This record gives sequence, structure tokens and C-alpha cells, in this order.
Amino acid sequence: MVDPLSPTPLYMQVADLLAARIESGELRAGKPIPSESQIRGEYGVARGTARAAVAELRNRGLVVTIHARGTFVVER
Repeated sequence: MVDPLSPTPLYMQVADLLAARIESGELRAGKPIPSESQIRGEYGVARGTARAAVAELRNRGLVVTIHARGTFVVER
């Protein structure tokens, strides 16, 4: 889970946790990642934090967002 007292920003902690789920195969290529609402509930973070975490995953090349469809794990 996330540690609010850590020097690592919350969005980065959430992104790292989601990236680990992608790398383990729990979140598979071509499948959607949890929605911002689900991320908020699962990790207990604000909407902006969830949004920044997803943006970080996009920056890492792990996911792609398709307008009006969602955010999906990319093929490797």
C-alpha cells in the first residue's frame, strides 16, 4: 500500500504498485487497468493522485489511453 509519510510522492507510489501488477501479469496486455475511481478506492488517494499515477504509467510506456474507451496495458 501507499505510505503518506514516505519521501516518494503518492502518485509515484501508486504508479509503482500498478506497474508491478502489470509486470507480474496480473494486469495483462490489451486489458484495461483499474479506473481512476477504482484506484482511488483501492489505494485511498485523491482523484488528482490517481490521474497523475496513470499519466506516469503512460510516460513509462506501460499503458495507452483511448478516448472514451479507457486505459489499457500495452503489448510488450
